[in-house]
Amino acid sequence: MAFVFFLLWQPLTFGQPVKVKVHTIIDKLPIEKQEKMKNFQQVIKTYIESVNWFSEDDAMPIEVTLQMFLTDIPSNIEDRYLCEFLVSSGDVQYFDKRFRFPYQAGTQLLHSEQAADPLMSVIDFYMNMIIANELDKYSGFGGDVYYKRAQSIAALGKFVRTEFVRGWPEREELIKRVFQEPFITFRKMKDFYFYGLYIREKSMAEARKNLKIALDMLETVIEKKADLEEPRQFLNAHYQEFIDVFKDYENKKEVFNKLIKLDNDHRSLYEEHISDS
Repeated sequence: MAFVFFLLWQPLTFGQPVKVKVHTIIDKLPIEKQEKMKNFQQVIKTYIESVNWFSEDDAMPIEVTLQMFLTDIPSNIEDRYLCEFLVSSGDVQYFDKRFRFPYQAGTQLLHSEQAADPLMSVIDFYMNMIIANELDKYSGFGGDVYYKRAQSIAALGKFVRTEFVRGWPEREELIKRVFQEPFITFRKMKDFYFYGLYIREKSMAEARKNLKIALDMLETVIEKKADLEEPRQFLNAHYQEFIDVFKDYENKKEVFNKLIKLDNDHRSLYEEHISDS
């Protein structure tokens, strides 16, 4: 299909397209480290919002939420932290509990694509994953550049100091699957889904056609790899749009039965529309 519909948004010519909400939970740290890390969430927010994440013409508004639960790693050399890290935007989220980094209060974070850093490389990796997911919605495989950046960051991650290398093999596996089936089909699915949403004001029949194709592709992905999180996150974020598009469809029973099969969490909502058919 590879339909590009950039009319949905215009590249920004001013301001900062990435806005992030950062919440750091530091109450499990020793008191002296709580004091040191009290401004850490602002440090992370400033870093993310100051980096130019986008290639030319790709810039788009994106809101990211980041939660960091910090615990102390005792060390006589430097301040070190273990972090449970949750980052989300729109219909995707990533949870990483293997995040370890050193940080000295007052240190300025400087972005570099060539250096492996225990703190910034993890943030950079997931920011590129988030952005890639968003750009896949606007054109077929539109996020490739950013997934490949994440792949390069994961490859570099193996060269951080030994005590902080934990987690990078898992992140490398996470990005590797993006370029394999069934994730490739999942990415193709978005092209049909978001084009369907785009066209529904002009042609509900065309919208339904594309969303049915997207739903069939989601079924294929889930059947091939039931433990893949992204398809389930996608359905959790977009179930209401499926309902809105198909609630008055003459063959809605077939569609809602498939949705029940793939998204049992919202079974009762789908069953309401089957019962009134």
